[in-house]
Amino acid sequence: MGREAEEFSLMLELLRLLSENEKVTPTIVEKELGLTREEYEGLISVLRKYFMLKEEKDSVIFYRGDNLRAIQPWGWNYVYRVIAGSTMSMAKKYPPWSITVAEYQVYGKGRHGKTWIGSLGGLWVTYKMRVQAHLAQFLPIAVPVLLSRILRDQFKINALIKWPNDIVMNDKKLAGILVEAETSGSDIIGYIGLGININNDPPLETAITLKEIAGTLVPRNRLFSKLTGWISRMEKLVEKPELLRLEYLEKLSTLGRRVKVVTKDAEIVGNASSISELGELIVETGSGSVKISSLEALKIIHLD
Repeated sequence: MGREAEEFSLMLELLRLLSENEKVTPTIVEKELGLTREEYEGLISVLRKYFMLKEEKDSVIFYRGDNLRAIQPWGWNYVYRVIAGSTMSMAKKYPPWSITVAEYQVYGKGRHGKTWIGSLGGLWVTYKMRVQAHLAQFLPIAVPVLLSRILRDQFKINALIKWPNDIVMNDKKLAGILVEAETSGSDIIGYIGLGININNDPPLETAITLKEIAGTLVPRNRLFSKLTGWISRMEKLVEKPELLRLEYLEKLSTLGRRVKVVTKDAEIVGNASSISELGELIVETGSGSVKISSLEALKIIHLD
């Protein structure tokens, strides 16, 4: 392990101490982690870029509005980790009505097996819940609509949806959503995975964060709590499915644009004209209309 990786491991341990304790002092850090005051202050200065930390005399306090460990979602089994491979993989091993969340995610799962690295300061979370069959089919459109509403109401952001369910701002990715389902007897178990760029530094120029938009660090628990509250009563969100579909279409930045959709077997170029009843993207090409499901589409590129 190189020195950079070793220092990062110590920083994660320091983040764990901050999340667990009301206050952290140099004395506690020296006892728990064997860090000198200078080493401790150096790591704290890095963590300040991604987390809301307050100083009080000789102590550092992790602001409760940003400390994901401090949140206590009612009615959910809440599993918090400083570091995880994938919150989606973790969720598979917990019972329904569990939330798995990590500060740093190494093997986050995107669509079609793509990896999403969840860096410090973001929100990397998976909800596992029992859902009725009629509700499950609407999750892929209900979740991005919900998140775009929350961003509008809390941050005055006109976030749009890039088909099928990425959240974008100025054509840059603000959040990714992965919805999966499995049967368990007569029940359907739904998994809602979200990666939201809040105070992290994404490695891609095609991404954007709430910190960048707001010009300052954003307390994550406000958004997290609102999101959890609505997901707890998802049936209210889909009680009028036609209105939900219309709102999804209104927020869909892909419609009316020239796109290239890459599938396993072809590259389809044309104008995105509409969405089918099943959520397929309808692309008008020189040889006619083509319907493409989100399961087929490996990548979609806006060409204009």
